[in-house]
Amino acid sequence: MQVVEAIDGDTDILGWSPGDRSSLTGSYSVRVIDGRLPAVIPDTSADKTASVLPRTQKLGLGAYVGVPLLGADGSTVGMVCAVSQQAKPHLADVDLRIVNKMAELIGALLELPANSTNIHAEQREGIRRVVAERDFEVIFQAVHDVVSGKVVGVEALARFPCEPFRPDLVLGEAALLGLDIELETAVVARALSLLPQLPKDGFVTVNISPSAVLLAPWPELLAGVDPSRLVLEITEHDAVENYDALDEVLEACRARGMRVAVDDVGAGFSSFSHVLELAPEFIKIDQSITRNIDADDARRRLAQSIAEFAAQIGATVIAEGVESQGELDAVCAAGIPWAQGYYLSRPHSHTHGFGACGALAEPVDQSFADFDLLGERRFELALTHSPIGMAIVGLDGSFQRTNRALRTILGYGRKALAGLTFQEITHPDDLDADLALLGECLAGRRRSYRMDKRFIAADGRIVWCDLTAVLVQGHRNQPHCFVSQILDVTADRMREAELARQATTDTLTKIANRSAAWGQLERLDAADEGYGILFCDIEQFKSVNDRCGHQAGDELLIEVAGRLLAAIDGDDLVARWGGDEFLVITNTVDDPGLAHLTHRITSQVQKTPIVVADGTQISIVLTIGSAAHRPGDGRSIDAILDCADQAMYKQRRFQAGVFRLAAGQPGPSS
Repeated sequence: MQVVEAIDGDTDILGWSPGDRSSLTGSYSVRVIDGRLPAVIPDTSADKTASVLPRTQKLGLGAYVGVPLLGADGSTVGMVCAVSQQAKPHLADVDLRIVNKMAELIGALLELPANSTNIHAEQREGIRRVVAERDFEVIFQAVHDVVSGKVVGVEALARFPCEPFRPDLVLGEAALLGLDIELETAVVARALSLLPQLPKDGFVTVNISPSAVLLAPWPELLAGVDPSRLVLEITEHDAVENYDALDEVLEACRARGMRVAVDDVGAGFSSFSHVLELAPEFIKIDQSITRNIDADDARRRLAQSIAEFAAQIGATVIAEGVESQGELDAVCAAGIPWAQGYYLSRPHSHTHGFGACGALAEPVDQSFADFDLLGERRFELALTHSPIGMAIVGLDGSFQRTNRALRTILGYGRKALAGLTFQEITHPDDLDADLALLGECLAGRRRSYRMDKRFIAADGRIVWCDLTAVLVQGHRNQPHCFVSQILDVTADRMREAELARQATTDTLTKIANRSAAWGQLERLDAADEGYGILFCDIEQFKSVNDRCGHQAGDELLIEVAGRLLAAIDGDDLVARWGGDEFLVITNTVDDPGLAHLTHRITSQVQKTPIVVADGTQISIVLTIGSAAHRPGDGRSIDAILDCADQAMYKQRRFQAGVFRLAAGQPGPSS
């Protein structure tokens, strides 16, 4: 059975209520788990399995995303699903990643703490052995400057060989055995013993609880080491009972040159009041805030508030758990200078193996602080993390600031784009229109404009973009710069072009169809430039179908279309008008020119028989009639087509008469 729990959305439209139960047999969930259904289904009607499930029709499901919810032992205990009654054609990997993250979060929330009162004897002995024999490893993870990537310090981390393995759980069980202070002190001592081997130009943080700070033998621990390199990272799983006593010990440590960091700010007991009590030199933001900070406005605002608060008390902020470029950029935009996480570097035991990381944050430009719009941190965040290309463009067209999305669209690096103007990378055919609209903004006739335009990418590609440009005014409403949003619509344009091509292309011969030919005639007629028409008909085409089959007839039409294309000039158009009739539209309007083109086409098309799939040879006889619309003659398109059609039938009768005379039969009467 599966039990429904509604997290968000209007569940009434699906007829669901929290706690509803249903069989797994007919569910999407079991089919995703065993591989019969994909995790993302943008349109259930297009999926053979989903479309026939009774649940699809019963609930009216149009789209689905589902991710298994894993228990502590790795088994599937449920599913996190997002459903819609409408199809969602644009569902993609990013949507699946979002639901995956939600499943991870729910799984973490559902994970029950170990039963602390029931530690197995074997596990208890394992923890005692670890403490007695100091059987653990200390490894180090670098803390990096988010803009330069430089290592500014390292954090010492303990790793244990016995269950439950996780450091916080091992320390928790050690506390139940009364061994927590001894174990923490041993870890600190091990980290300090490695201090001389660590980079000398950075600090080293060691995790320690308030209780261990109070009881640790500091004179003994600090013997032979430089205390000024040590940062006590205060971890806290329980509230501090006596801040006065803790502050007294910390002051003595500071007197030796040590500094203090507060760990996990934003989670547990590490509140702002806790930070105020300890007055730390470093504030470490918990990874629960860092995680998905680039996609969560509330997290971004909280991180920014912590950074501003830290600046007011003279502390430096370090973001923990940075796992992506987006998170790194968001951390930087929030005003946080240092960070650590797997995306930057992983923990290891090589004490000399700490180098600058290759992942660098998007630097925050403060040069527009005097302007209300650009001085807002929210704008900095939007510029940095927007999936749409954004740029701050000078009045001369220079790119003063660009975001990662725009550089990805155009293929330029930050420095390369900073050395260009938009005029230099705008398609020549679109530049005048763009400059005209920009000029209207500078003249005060408008504040913004929007247009479709083509950019020239770094590799020479043409990129179609939807551009929106807004003029930003400075002191006394003087124009200062433009903020541009640039959306890549190349794929949409290609789809539109393909649909347009299909609408104007004959499906069999792949040349222009009747609709395309008519459109060309209308354009030429409206311009009154003059044009010629050649009406072409394949003689005895029906007999080919009757004798050799329709497949042979299709092959004949395709071959004739190809030969017609080979015979015309580049500006002329060949179209299949219908059945076995073809139309050639040409700029030639004089009778000798039309006669010459007719002869060239006839020679090209009739030069050799074609051989169809069954080996049969078929000779091609093409009858052509021509007519011309000359500038100012006033005749309609239909009239010109009728003239060409009549000329074709006249030519056919003439050819038939020549054939009868050649065969010795009486010709047509005069």
